[in-house]
Amino acid sequence: MGNLDKSAASSYVYARASGLLSKSFVGANANKLFAVQSLRELYTLLFDSEIPSVPEVMLAKEIEVKAAENFISLYKSLLAEFDKPSPILSEILSFYEYENSEISDSESDKARILALWKAVSSLRGSDRANLEQLYKMEISFKNILWVLRLKVYYHFTAEEIMEQLVFAKEGRNKDDELARDALAILNKDVSSYDDWKGWKYARFLNPHEEGLVWELDPCWIERSLKHYLAKNYTHFFHKDPMSVTSFVAWFRIKQYELDCIRTVAEGLRLGVESEKVMEVAGLNAQFSAGV
Repeated sequence: MGNLDKSAASSYVYARASGLLSKSFVGANANKLFAVQSLRELYTLLFDSEIPSVPEVMLAKEIEVKAAENFISLYKSLLAEFDKPSPILSEILSFYEYENSEISDSESDKARILALWKAVSSLRGSDRANLEQLYKMEISFKNILWVLRLKVYYHFTAEEIMEQLVFAKEGRNKDDELARDALAILNKDVSSYDDWKGWKYARFLNPHEEGLVWELDPCWIERSLKHYLAKNYTHFFHKDPMSVTSFVAWFRIKQYELDCIRTVAEGLRLGVESEKVMEVAGLNAQFSAGV
């Protein structure tokens, strides 16, 4: 494909990416993924190769590894069609590999996220506008989740939590575009639903029943936000065809699909009912939230 010009390569890659996405287990197709009843059935749904003769616990791991390898292989094959792909397309792959490594820590996380943000800021035109909107939302959600985890699981003080957040600029300004939504919830009581029901993202809260003890569930919220982001990326994939935005969106949609595959494989390994697995994936939460 090296002898095609940039516009021809973009057109070809977008058409191929669209075809791959239409066969992916996201959106309406996600139902097929969550309907499977066994790991062997899941393997057959996902792959064309013969099912390995291994114990169930090992088959679950085999599915997760193979699904991840297929995802990255497909993405690299799309990138290979460009003589000089946009740096952001390589940066998101690097960030994915880092997130899935065992070297992650709070300071490295922040540095990697800021590197990604800077790569987005170096873009031009509609790609910059689109991806700044998407990554501002995504990094804001990461900051929110750090606040929630550190409050619920580790009982950090507000000052200690601020040390862990990603800011677009130095100075820890309360109006910082990446941190302001996280800073707004620093002092909320994680055991009081009344404290959260007016929150900007209240629709992503774990359910509350009058008269029952309630505590904010960071895992529930994380899954709900991931699904919400996936819907946004799907919108941007179609909104601006053949753009850098569309290829970043494709990567993030397929990454969400991989998360769902991992969730289903683990649920089947543990014998969890499909409805519960959907809840773990954040799908039930989204249906009840109407988003």
